[in-house]
Amino acid sequence: MMAMSSIRLLFHRIRENWNYKYKIIKTVMDWTVLVYLVIPAAVVTVFIYRSWWIEPPAWIASVPFPLLFAIYFFLLWGGYFKTFVREADIIFLRKNEKLMLGMKQGGIIVSYLAEVLSAALLAVLISPLWMIHYGLSMQHLILFFGLWVSLKWLIMAVNGKLNVHVKGWRSLARSIPVLIGAGIIWRVSYNALQSGSLLPVFIIIIFNAAASMLLLKKRFTSIHTFEQDLSIDEKDKNKYTEMIFGMSMDVEKLPKPKPVRKTPRLYSKSNRIFKNRTPKNGFLELFIKAATRDTEYIRGYLQILGVTAAAIVFAPPIWLKITIAAAGFFFLIVWIGSVWHKLIGSHPFTKKYSGEEGYIKGKNLVTTVLSIPFVIMCLCNVWILLWIRSLFPFF
Repeated sequence: MMAMSSIRLLFHRIRENWNYKYKIIKTVMDWTVLVYLVIPAAVVTVFIYRSWWIEPPAWIASVPFPLLFAIYFFLLWGGYFKTFVREADIIFLRKNEKLMLGMKQGGIIVSYLAEVLSAALLAVLISPLWMIHYGLSMQHLILFFGLWVSLKWLIMAVNGKLNVHVKGWRSLARSIPVLIGAGIIWRVSYNALQSGSLLPVFIIIIFNAAASMLLLKKRFTSIHTFEQDLSIDEKDKNKYTEMIFGMSMDVEKLPKPKPVRKTPRLYSKSNRIFKNRTPKNGFLELFIKAATRDTEYIRGYLQILGVTAAAIVFAPPIWLKITIAAAGFFFLIVWIGSVWHKLIGSHPFTKKYSGEEGYIKGKNLVTTVLSIPFVIMCLCNVWILLWIRSLFPFF
């Protein structure tokens, strides 16, 4: 009965964790992002992945296998073994050690299984290139991701063992030995996989898995690591929240509150931008000052251009490039309108002029000017691709 109570509590915490993530994503990803970015990106991904099974992309010919191995090394980082403890647990669960310990053990096991699922998804993603282009077998693919997931377990265990409160340059200095050690193991793993002998590969996988379990032994068998468990869970939770808000292009939800400066960095003396004082220029001046003083708006604009440009470059068919460009342009127009409404249209001192000619002309001019770089980027895509391919043939 106690074990069942621990399992129910664990799944309740996991459900709470997913609901928390869902609420954050729902807050950030409104219907404009979903319709004009996420859905097209998903469709493009399916088409590109299907084309890989039919014929490998041209750029893979210039990607040697060691480089692919190095790329997956950078996917090892991030993540901890979570136990799903909460700050209030110290009051109740510490008095019920079996319940708390059962929940912690279940959380660690779930973390192990979650990384196995991640490895399986990565294996499915790379399988057409692995088998069709590199000509390697499914057995080698399974061994490769066995090496990957076992080393990921070891890195997660080591990171959980270190002081999670350390930040700044001390955190960087602490991470260097971990990076070097993981690099050495990954290099040995590459040599073992290339040798074609199964025994060295199995030895490395068992070593990584056993070492991770040994480092987790205290957290797995004792409730006296509560402060460490809580710090790890909170750090992972905050990291996820900051990542979601950082990737958001919705200007209505800024990731962090910013202190108000007595004198802004730009236009500190409120100097005029336009000499000709017309209603249209007045709205334009307000918009320019407000938008350029906040890097969130600048970053959001550059994100739209950058994401669209990258999607156009990597999408092979011409019709898909045109579709992405059209969807990106429409999303840019919606985004500009959202920024204008936030800065000008909803402001108490300017919203009463929203129906006047100067207001409308100013908004239209802003939309036109900010759309020009996007249009130029799309029109010059052919020449940019030719230049990139002359420098990097794998494109």
